[in-house]
Amino acid sequence: MNDTLIDIRGLKKYYPVKGGLFRKHVADVKAVDDINLSIKKGECLGLVGESGCGKTTLGKTLLNIHKATEGRIYFDQDKNEVDELEKMIAAGNAEDTSKIKKTRTRIDMTQYSKKAISEIRRRMQIVFQDPTDSLDPRMLVKKIVAEPLECQKLLNSEEIQVRLHQIMETVGLSKQHYNRYPHEFSGGQRQRIAVARALTTHPDLILMDEPTSALDVSVQSQILNLLKGLQKQFNLTYIFVTHHLLVVKFISDRIAVMYLGKIVEIGETKTVFENAKHPYTKALLSAIPVPDPESEKERIVLEGDVPNPIDPPSGCRFHPRCQYATDICKKELPVMENVGGDHSVACHRWKEI
Repeated sequence: MNDTLIDIRGLKKYYPVKGGLFRKHVADVKAVDDINLSIKKGECLGLVGESGCGKTTLGKTLLNIHKATEGRIYFDQDKNEVDELEKMIAAGNAEDTSKIKKTRTRIDMTQYSKKAISEIRRRMQIVFQDPTDSLDPRMLVKKIVAEPLECQKLLNSEEIQVRLHQIMETVGLSKQHYNRYPHEFSGGQRQRIAVARALTTHPDLILMDEPTSALDVSVQSQILNLLKGLQKQFNLTYIFVTHHLLVVKFISDRIAVMYLGKIVEIGETKTVFENAKHPYTKALLSAIPVPDPESEKERIVLEGDVPNPIDPPSGCRFHPRCQYATDICKKELPVMENVGGDHSVACHRWKEI
């Protein structure tokens, strides 16, 4: 039995840059660049990194909201069939071209037809960062929450009402909230409405795009506890995008650290927090504030700015800001290496640091 829900291979998402008198294609913004990643059923994967590193773009590309430039996305597919297809692609035999194309059309989301994408949408949902912007101010709450069911034509009107009542109750809202507009609620309540809307189709995967960053600290804890309870209750799989490391430490089973379009370290949450290997991960962890004014925690301050994703540095993309960089870091792109268990890092010098 396959316990992997999403398996991505060589995923890229580039945005074209046009210039000149005739607006020709002159370069690309490499938002997501050659990422390999698998997400297990029922787990929460935290995506962390600085703003602009490609976290949200990666999540939206996985959900096919953004069309991938290159790569494959396998959603709940047979592992043996996926491995067989990957072997054929790696071999590059011309006689396999037709078979590869047919198989990808059937199991690779990047090659799905519009109809296939529409059918799989019910199994994927998203909760956006700011509920004030993601909820239509002209719609009643009952219409907002029921909208996915109506668009997908999954239930009749009576069944929708039953589902609506169940879901609203599950997220802590009652019937008295049905006939109100979003502006009549607090920020925390609006985010509960957004979560309810995501749950109506009984999805397998939910992309959480910084769902607590726009909320007060006290409300953040309530929403995080709600999300954790819902994950257990419905056996949900989360992709949790955030820049708040303490939030991801609380809710995530694994952490993937991104820098300039690439994953530089991935592993179980506890392992990464206690034994980070990549210099960038260590710098991020050192920035976590300690609630003790007398603490003398050493802070790793990164020099310089994040490089331009249109023209990323050669070799390791982090080397211009890394205090451990050597000549090999400037010339060769590091590959992801296993450092024990499920913990992997992309760094030439992780053994020496």
